[in-house]
Amino acid sequence: MSHAPATDAAADRSAESPALEPSPAPLPGREHVFEVAPEEDLLLSLDADGHRKYIHPHLAKGRFWRLRRRIAYALIALFFAVPHIPVGGYPAVFLDLARRQFHILGGVFHPTDNLLLLAFGAGVIITTFFVGSIFGRLWCGYACPQNVYLEFVFRPIETALEGKPAAQRRLDAAPWSVPKLLRKGGKWALYVLVSLAMAATFLSYFVSWSGLVQALVHDPLAHRGLLGVLLGLTGLIAFDQGWFRDQMCTIACPYGRLQNVLADADTLIPAYDAARGDPKGRPRKGRGQRREDFGDCVDCQSCVHACPTGVDIRRGLQLECVGSGQCMDACNAVMARQGLPPGLIRYTSERELDTGEHRFWRPRLFIYLALMALAWGALFTMVLLRGDAQVEIVRGGRQAYRALPHGLIANQQRLRLTNQRHETQSFTIEIVEPEGALLVVPISPIVVEPAELRTVNIVTEVPRDAFVNGKTTGVYRVRSDAGFEARHEFPLLGPYR
Repeated sequence: MSHAPATDAAADRSAESPALEPSPAPLPGREHVFEVAPEEDLLLSLDADGHRKYIHPHLAKGRFWRLRRRIAYALIALFFAVPHIPVGGYPAVFLDLARRQFHILGGVFHPTDNLLLLAFGAGVIITTFFVGSIFGRLWCGYACPQNVYLEFVFRPIETALEGKPAAQRRLDAAPWSVPKLLRKGGKWALYVLVSLAMAATFLSYFVSWSGLVQALVHDPLAHRGLLGVLLGLTGLIAFDQGWFRDQMCTIACPYGRLQNVLADADTLIPAYDAARGDPKGRPRKGRGQRREDFGDCVDCQSCVHACPTGVDIRRGLQLECVGSGQCMDACNAVMARQGLPPGLIRYTSERELDTGEHRFWRPRLFIYLALMALAWGALFTMVLLRGDAQVEIVRGGRQAYRALPHGLIANQQRLRLTNQRHETQSFTIEIVEPEGALLVVPISPIVVEPAELRTVNIVTEVPRDAFVNGKTTGVYRVRSDAGFEARHEFPLLGPYR
């Protein structure tokens, strides 16, 4: 094996101070903790006693970081823009909980759209399994809001006001002074402002921007609940992005644990090529060591210093790894300075790393694809085939039925009419079967505004002899002035005879 000699510049870079704060002294009685918890088995953001080591990762601006930055800024722009884009008279995405209406890209969905919700939920779950089986935790590193905003909004603010990681650690360790107070105070003030903008935008998905502005600008005290939610969300975002940070990924988030179920030997993961990199290290002067006696890994720990969750990827894939690719960018930069090829740490699979065999398609993916096609296909089909209105009849009243004079049996019901057009519709309803049945409607026609769900109480009166074993079927015809027509069947209850 032929290697280029390590340069002094590379050695200086590799000797850079670590990205993690030094561990505090062990608690009394815990001096021998490593006898039960070897240091190499600990999470690098925690010490042996469970104290947190605050992470200040070094930024490695390689090709994976540039890809993440493009994706992150696109997602951030999309998040802030969507509530301002009008589609069909409403924001592109408007989850109006107060009126129980979801406006999504011009379509209006109501709580009665049970099958749509079921198909959507199934599609999301199956897609999560499909993507997780192929790409592992790349979602976490490239698209998860936690890391998108932390790495490309909040950390840049921290770097601008406190300097690079080494300067941040020095500032944290320094006693309180006016300069430190100004830097820390300015940083947290910007954190709160950004968190407020994020919280307000998130709320606008549920109350709209115009509704939010009108409520909080004109009479905030009359909307204390909304104001409280806004301030609460702002505080939670600032706390999470300003302090909790990597602990959200390593402790709180269940997705990393779910990867144990989703991943297999062919899942794409960040991996260290031990066959190429070991034994780690570089020759020391005066020891008779040669470059050929070591692998490509110079043990500079640049990969550890760059990791946003403090993972040493050379110990193998860990639950705390979010797949950001920062270790790869850092390692590739070191390899370039050493005159060695990149890819000592790379996205690969366990099978490819061990055997060199790359296998993408496997049985589970075909199963996931079939289930995804079924779920998403059902959802899109139901959306495309939605009519101008939706009709639902449900049982009403406390009694199953009520006997009336003249041999009639009354069933009380509730008629739900959903107008799925962007214009007002006037509906009429009549009963077609059984013969001799009468329908009592309090108002006719029933006027329903655009995207409105209206409920009207109705009573169906049926002759006693129409019931067989206490049941008969009512057939209703619903029409609107916009040309909508539908037949609806409903089981009516009566006496046994």
